[in-house]
Amino acid sequence: MDDWNLDRLGEESGDEDEGADVTWSFSGSTGTVFLIDAAKEMFDSLPGEEDEDTPFTRAIKAVHASMMRKAIAKPYDLMAVVFFNTREAKNPLGYSGVYVLQELQRPSAENVLAMEEFIDMKDSQFETKFGHSVSASIHDSLRTCQSVFNTSEKRHSGRSILLFTCRDNPHAGDDQRRRQAVTKAKDLKESAIALEILHMGVAFDVDKFYKDLILPDDTEEEEEQGGELTRERRTLADPTTRFEELMKRVSLLENKQRVAGKLVFTLAPGVTVGVGIYSVVKKSRKPTKKRLWKNTNQELKSIHKDYLMDTGELVSRSDYEYYQKFGNRKIGLTMDEARNIGNMYEPGMQLLGFKPLTWLKNIYYYKEAKFIYPKEEMLKGSTKVFTALLERCQARNMIALVRLVVRQRTSVALAALVPQKEVLDETNAQMLPPGFLVYHLPFADNFGTVEIKSRSRAKERQVDAAKRVIKKLQFEFQPENFDNPDIETMWEIIKALALNRSQLEPVVDYTVPNNEQMEKRAGPQLREFDRLVFTNTVSQSAKIQSATSALLASKRVKIDNDNLDVETMVRRGQAQQLTVPVLKSWLTARGMSITGKKKAELMQAVIDAVCA
Repeated sequence: MDDWNLDRLGEESGDEDEGADVTWSFSGSTGTVFLIDAAKEMFDSLPGEEDEDTPFTRAIKAVHASMMRKAIAKPYDLMAVVFFNTREAKNPLGYSGVYVLQELQRPSAENVLAMEEFIDMKDSQFETKFGHSVSASIHDSLRTCQSVFNTSEKRHSGRSILLFTCRDNPHAGDDQRRRQAVTKAKDLKESAIALEILHMGVAFDVDKFYKDLILPDDTEEEEEQGGELTRERRTLADPTTRFEELMKRVSLLENKQRVAGKLVFTLAPGVTVGVGIYSVVKKSRKPTKKRLWKNTNQELKSIHKDYLMDTGELVSRSDYEYYQKFGNRKIGLTMDEARNIGNMYEPGMQLLGFKPLTWLKNIYYYKEAKFIYPKEEMLKGSTKVFTALLERCQARNMIALVRLVVRQRTSVALAALVPQKEVLDETNAQMLPPGFLVYHLPFADNFGTVEIKSRSRAKERQVDAAKRVIKKLQFEFQPENFDNPDIETMWEIIKALALNRSQLEPVVDYTVPNNEQMEKRAGPQLREFDRLVFTNTVSQSAKIQSATSALLASKRVKIDNDNLDVETMVRRGQAQQLTVPVLKSWLTARGMSITGKKKAELMQAVIDAVCA
C-alpha cells in the first residue's frame, strides 16, 4: 500500500521512514489510594502461612514497591496512603480512626523513604505513634479516600482504591454500619472509582462482608454487563498468603484502567460498539534527555523559527506549501489539503469479515498487537454485543478482519481480531482478561523476497539432533520476565542518588544463558548434537585454539598464495597463516558470503566449511 509523503516545496525529502507508525495515547494520569487496615490483627502473624512477615508489613512492602515502580514507569501518576483503625485521627472530614498519611501526589524520594520506615517499624513503635483500634467505619474510610480524590485539581484517567486487610468481618453485629459501607461502595462505582480488596490470610471469608462491597447485588446489573466479561465481578480471588502473590495482584490492579484510546466498532449498519484499546506490550526505553539552565536547574524550552535566507524574514506555518511527487512533477498542496489528504475514513473500527484462526500465520506479524475491551459508558449495550461476538468467535475458532483508523490523519490499517479467553491463576486472580487481541496485518509491499544463491543442508540425523535439543530447552516465553539490564542498572543508579544510598542493589541479567540449567536439562542431547555436527567431538573454539597454538609453536615461513591448499592447512592447524585475500577467494569460489566479515570471521567460516 502506497504512503503519501508530503514535503515542503523547495526541500528535498530526507531518509525518514515514510511508513512510520503514528504513536497515540490517552492523556491523563491515574490516581491510586492505598487504604491499609491498622488494627491489632494486622500486626500478628496469621496461622497456616509460610510468610514470616505480618499482613501490615506485607501491605507496606507492596505500597513501597508500587511507589518505586510508578516513579520509574509512570512518574505522573498520583498516589496516596491512608490508615484506618488507628487511635489517632488525621483527615479533612473529622472521622475517628482514619489517618491520611500521604496526600494524593506524585511518588517522590521523601514518600518512598517514609514507607521504608514502616517496613522495619515494630508494633510497639506503631502503637506509640498511631495506635490501634477497631472503631473506624468502612463507610468513613471510603468517604475519606473519595475526598482525597476530590481535593486533587488534576484530571485522572482512572481512580482506584486498594484496600489491604486481614479482617473478614469488620462490622459484625452492626447492620447499620454494614448498610452504610455497601451504599458508599455503590456511590464509588457511580463516581468511576474502582474499589479493590486485597485480602490476606488463609481463613479469610469474603462472603461475610466484603463480597457485598465488590459484587453487584442485583441480577439486572449482571445481565447488563454481559456473561464472561464480568467474571471477575462475580468471583473474588482467593486471599493471598505470600508477599509475592500480593505484589503480583497489586501490579495487575494498578494497570487495570490504563486505556490507550477509545473507538467506535461498527459491526454492521446501525450496529456499533464502544471499545477501549490497550497496549499489550511496550518496549522499555531510556527517558529522553532534558536541557537544564545551569544557574537555576530549571528545564529549558526550545523554540524553532524559520527565516528566509535572502531577506531574513520570519516564515510562519501558513506560508509553507506542501507537495506530493507524481512522476517528475511536484503537485502543490495547501496546509489544509495536506492535513485532509489522508482522511479516507473516519476514525473507528469497521468489521470486514471472518476467517478461520488457522488462516493467521506467523509471517504476518510485523508490529506489536493491541487489546480491545468494551466500554459501556460510550454506547449502552456495548458489553452485551461484544460478548456475543467474542463467544461465537471462540466457539467456531474464527477471527474477525477489521479496518482500523485510530484517529484523524492516520493511515488505514488492516487487522485481525483474535479472541482471548479469560485466564485465572491458582488463586482465582485474573491473569488475562477476556477480549480481542488486535493483530495488525501487513500489506503486499510489506513482504520482501530473499534470494539465496547457494546453501548447504544439514543431514537428517543432524536435524533430528537439533530438534531434540530444542525440545529439551523450550520454555514459555513472557517478555515481562526479561528486563533490559542496561536500563535496570541506570534506574538503580538514579534510585541510589535519589534515596542517598551508598551501595547499588545488584541487577540480575536474565538475558545471559544459564549454562548450568541448560546442561541439567539437555546435557546428553547437546553433546550428541556436538558429536554429529562438529567432527571428532571438538568444538569450534577448541579448533581455533589448537590452530593458534600450532602457529605459535611453528616457525613463520613465507607462503606461496598461488599454490596454496587451504583445506590441508586448515586440517594441519595452520588456518591462522592464511591471508584475508586467500580466505575471501576460497569462500567466494564456493558461493559463500564474505560481506562485512573480518579475518577472524572469515577464518571461522573456512574452518566450518572444511570440517562440515
